[in-house]
Amino acid sequence: MSRRYASVKAARSLSSAQARTDLPQLLKSARAVKAPARSLASRAVEIGPYNKGGAWLVPELDAQAAIQREAELRERVAELEDQLETVLLAAVVHERLSKESGARLSGVEFIRELGFDGIAEEIVGTNATPG
Repeated sequence: MSRRYASVKAARSLSSAQARTDLPQLLKSARAVKAPARSLASRAVEIGPYNKGGAWLVPELDAQAAIQREAELRERVAELEDQLETVLLAAVVHERLSKESGARLSGVEFIRELGFDGIAEEIVGTNATPG
């Protein structure tokens, strides 16, 4: 699967030669940062041959904040996926109850009806008695 990434531009762009010359000042500026930026790109300096990029120099504080934001977003996405799973399961159960004919399903049949055939097979396999 190919991923496409949004193209975000760094705040500044320098050639490799200029970055080598300016490196002490760039590092001094990066170390002087006291609060993280809202965007990783807002203080980034893009460095590459002929100003064509290839690497970004970002203040450590901005990078650490971006890593923290990513971790929080991953956690939130996991929570939302769990909530969505619960809502979908509730909808399936509600639909099943509305069509109730009085016939009972086994747990394995119910799991199959939800589309989890692999899990149902695992359950049947672990409950099988050797013959």
